[in-house]
Amino acid sequence: MANRRTAKIPKSFKRPAPYGRPKRLFTKAFAALASLGLFSLLMTTAYNFLVGDVTLSFVKPHDRYYDFDLRNDSPADQIVKRFKVDYPPQTPIAHATRTIVAKASGAGGYELPGGNSSWIPVTEFDELNGRILPADKVTPFIMPPTNSKNYLQLDAAVFDITFETEPANATLKVIDDILKALKLRNQVTQQRYLVMDNLWIPTRAISVAEAVRLACRDDDSLSDELCPARGGG
Repeated sequence: MANRRTAKIPKSFKRPAPYGRPKRLFTKAFAALASLGLFSLLMTTAYNFLVGDVTLSFVKPHDRYYDFDLRNDSPADQIVKRFKVDYPPQTPIAHATRTIVAKASGAGGYELPGGNSSWIPVTEFDELNGRILPADKVTPFIMPPTNSKNYLQLDAAVFDITFETEPANATLKVIDDILKALKLRNQVTQQRYLVMDNLWIPTRAISVAEAVRLACRDDDSLSDELCPARGGG
């Protein structure tokens, strides 16, 4: 029997998958974004939005007023929803900045210029409410005096500052609300300050006496009258 030459079996033809071309386009687009740095920029913006926040800092006294900064470290404009200064119950320590003459009143009493009562103007400060804080910018502002009488200065007092912000952009506001609900962003920021030597010093102390003790321990340039002992607090 004659040998038969084995016939070659042709290879089967495979039709390209329908998603092959879009997948290649997506890969090329992703590579282009990465090469241009846009992907990195998007990732950085998302990260900064997660970790960025609005912070408050005291700058310097301005006569009877005070210079402060609100720094917006997020990549989105923020709106101040609420900014409030509270004066917790306490016994303030104050001194007269100049010689004053009190008038004699009935029953052997005396009346100070402007009356014997006063108020705390800084607790009525609400000019920041509704203000827009530009992204990645510092917004300076001036806070009112701590006493309505211009001849009195507080030597030691504790104030609580509470503020709340939200993105000006409606879409980012929804994301911000979700992050706050998940405890990934602060809903409200509260900072306690000791006002001493006309400076606003951050503190966590509950009482004025404890706040003064800690401030004297940490800064040997403060008032000798309030810090008589300099031997390590």
